[in-house]
Amino acid sequence: LAQYFFHTGRKLEGKYSVNTAISLVLGTEMHRIRSDELETPQTQLWGEEETQRINAFWIVLALNSRWAAAEGHDSSFPYWTPGMRVDTPWP
Repeated sequence: LAQYFFHTGRKLEGKYSVNTAISLVLGTEMHRIRSDELETPQTQLWGEEETQRINAFWIVLALNSRWAAAEGHDSSFPYWTPGMRVDTPWP
């Protein structure tokens, strides 16, 4: 949805959609899949569901990073800070 809004020039709605997606990703700890430090239900996932969660995380991160660079503003996903370290494997 965010990509559609950005593509059609509705940047404010696109930014809102990206921020909502980031909130969902962080709230469900998709950035910590297969983390050694954190024992969550996500660490118990295998197969297709885990693959979908991994792909969803990386899509949200990539979309946010691309549009932050294109618009010239800071990323809404502070993945470079220690508390937001990404442990999710590459898709």
